Amino acid sequence: MRMLSVLAKGVEVLRTPGALRALLTWPKFSLASFNIVRRLQQAGVAPMTVIDVGANVGQFSVAASKLFAGARLFPIEPDPRVAVKLRGNLDAAAAGNLLVTAVGDRCGEATFNVNRDSQVSSLLPLGKDRVASFPGSTVLETITVPLATLDSLFSSRSLEEPVLLKIDVQGFEDRVIAGAQQLLQRVEWVLMEVAFSSLYDGERDFESINALMQSANFHFVRPMNIHISPTTGEIIEMDVLFRRGGSHDVA
Repeated sequence: MRMLSVLAKGVEVLRTPGALRALLTWPKFSLASFNIVRRLQQAGVAPMTVIDVGANVGQFSVAASKLFAGARLFPIEPDPRVAVKLRGNLDAAAAGNLLVTAVGDRCGEATFNVNRDSQVSSLLPLGKDRVASFPGSTVLETITVPLATLDSLFSSRSLEEPVLLKIDVQGFEDRVIAGAQQLLQRVEWVLMEVAFSSLYDGERDFESINALMQSANFHFVRPMNIHISPTTGEIIEMDVLFRRGGSHDVA
C-alpha cells in the first residue's frame, strides 16, 4: 500500500509543471506546499512578507521563498530540534528571521506534545478522529516551549506590505488569531488549516473559524488544499485562504 502511495505521488510530481525541477533543486520539497503556493498565485496573492506560523522543517517556507520572488520570510517553529532542521533548509536571510517559539493568545510557556510525526506535534491533545485516521501519530514526549503572541513578536518589526500570514498549528489557530489583533491590521491574506472533524481536543471547526475571521474583517476566498482521511475517505482538514476586507470577489 505504501509503495502504491509513493508511486502515485511520483506520477503527480511528473504531471505537475515545475514540480520535478523543484524536487531536484530545492533543499526541502513538499508537493502539497508547492501546489498551495501556485494556487495562491493564481488567486492573486503576491506578498512582500510571509509569516509562516508552524513552519515544521520548511515545507511551506521553502516553497514560499522560491515562488514568491523578493518576499521576506519569517518562519516560526516551537520545537527546537525541528527548528534545527528547518534552519538547514532555509536561505541565510530566512534563517536569520527564524523564531523558535509556540504562538498563541498569551506570552509565557506552554506544554508541547511532540508527536512521532513532527507535522502533527501540538499544544492540544490528540482528538479521537486523529487517532482513528492516523494510528501512527502518537505522542512520544512533552516538552516545555516558550509561548508568544504574534502581536508581541511583530509589534516593533517593520514589515513590507502586502503580508501573507500562514497558520498551521494543529488546532490552536483561534488562539493565534486572538493574539494577533494588531498584526492583522497589517495583513492582507491569511492561509490557515481548518478542521472538519475532531483532530485535536479543543480545536474549533471551520464554521467557528470563519466567523472569527469575519469578526476580524477577513472573508473566506477559497480552499487551497484538502486533507483526506486514509481510513474513511472523508475530508478532515482543509487549507483555506482569507482576505482582508468585506468583498467576496476573487481573482
